[in-house]
Amino acid sequence: MSYPVIAPRDEERTESAGRVVGAFFAFLLFAAGIVLFALSFQGPDWSHWTFVGAIASITLSFMIPTTILPALEGD
Repeated sequence: MSYPVIAPRDEERTESAGRVVGAFFAFLLFAAGIVLFALSFQGPDWSHWTFVGAIASITLSFMIPTTILPALEGD
């Protein structure tokens, strides 16, 4: 039987669980970054560190699905 574009692979089922976990943690870090941004504009002296933490959290939330997971999977 010929397939029109791509033949199905059995590995796709095992990869989907890892992608769901990665997407969950990316969403969690993005939400934490938004919360830290909100706190940094309302807080006292430690607001500089919450701003830095917000930038780091949002950066990591975009790095997980685009850079870290593909490197670990070997794609």
